[in-house]
Amino acid sequence: MIKFYTETKFSYDELLNIPSATLAWIGDAVFSLCAREYELRFNHGKPAKLNKATTEWVNANAQSLILERILPNLTKTEQDVVRRARNAPITTKSKHYGIADYKRATGLEALIGYLYLLDDEKRLNEILEMIFGEKK
Repeated sequence: MIKFYTETKFSYDELLNIPSATLAWIGDAVFSLCAREYELRFNHGKPAKLNKATTEWVNANAQSLILERILPNLTKTEQDVVRRARNAPITTKSKHYGIADYKRATGLEALIGYLYLLDDEKRLNEILEMIFGEKK
């Protein structure tokens, strides 16, 4: 994954001080971009078609299911990042999905954000392969 904006790397300790919601905010953007790239690669088409396909990945229910599937493959540290995000107080709620799905989705997004900011490209790509590698 290419970083376009800076060469700044966050240390593990710095990332522990970033609120889970903020990690999830970054992770949501990274995950959304990865889902868009995935759909572009496999489902060529007009933006409306690609957007519809992308929403199959980028929603609380889908992300909740993804997290449950990959959770056994996560390291203890990664599981701690997920757990911290899942247990954080929520400031918004989903209009379409239950609170449990929303919290698990936040956990997945925080994990993606954590790995991205840690600049652990190898592990982030392993996780993304677990997520996107099985559908097509």
